[in-house]
Amino acid sequence: MLTSKLPDPKEYKNFKPTAPIITFKEESNYNLKEEMEKAGVTFSTGTINYFELTKIFGDKFVGKLDYQHNETLKAVESDMVKLKSYITHYKDEWGYIHTHSSLVVALYDKAGEIKTASIRRYRTKSGSIIKWYKVRGSKAGFIPYRLNDNYSYCFVAFGMAEALIFNMLGLEYFILQSDSQAYNLPYNPYFKAIKEKLEGRHILILPDYDESGFKAATSLKAHLKEFSKPKIIEFYKLVDNPSKGYDFRDYILEVQDKDLIIENLLKLLKGGN
Repeated sequence: MLTSKLPDPKEYKNFKPTAPIITFKEESNYNLKEEMEKAGVTFSTGTINYFELTKIFGDKFVGKLDYQHNETLKAVESDMVKLKSYITHYKDEWGYIHTHSSLVVALYDKAGEIKTASIRRYRTKSGSIIKWYKVRGSKAGFIPYRLNDNYSYCFVAFGMAEALIFNMLGLEYFILQSDSQAYNLPYNPYFKAIKEKLEGRHILILPDYDESGFKAATSLKAHLKEFSKPKIIEFYKLVDNPSKGYDFRDYILEVQDKDLIIENLLKLLKGGN
């Protein structure tokens, strides 16, 4: 049973977005690839630091990835593995930045152009840590997705980690990098590019378990219901006593079993608000 007292999504059924109508502008004209090189990001397509990945998602969820070491490589690269390609509409690259001892994730569009790169743990000069710090030149409005024409559903969640999760699960999705994207979605050129693929679909929204998450999900639902069948899915009810801010990555860390995760998500297709 849930003990946390947080707003019920139903309370927001008449919630109206208050953000003004804006002309969507890109964040900067910096060359992202050059900025990553300046920052010292080392990239190798399909290659990641295995232990960094398991820190984010857990050993069992990540599983045994397909990489064979010979004896020489074992001595030099014992913590490196290759990730199978789960991506349909865009590729990703995994890198490492030694100055911050952190995994770096870059996302590309269908044309192969890099759109955003985030440092998992960015250490400031004062020593504090910023999670998922965007490299200068990143496009915060970019929407990664997998939307094949022969499916009638898709999931939508918030955050860089969630984009990686749905790639690994092999499910249909699109991802908003932050809650703020939900409020001005109709004016986002990246959303306009995928809107046609969403028409008539059942769209399952997975909000974070806090008031900000509920409000963003409700605003998103209001935008989507004009041309699709959106529902807010309370996935956190699948676990006992979720803490404030509990998100889909937390659920992945807790459950770990991919088959069970997919089974539970499919059951939730019949629920929601």
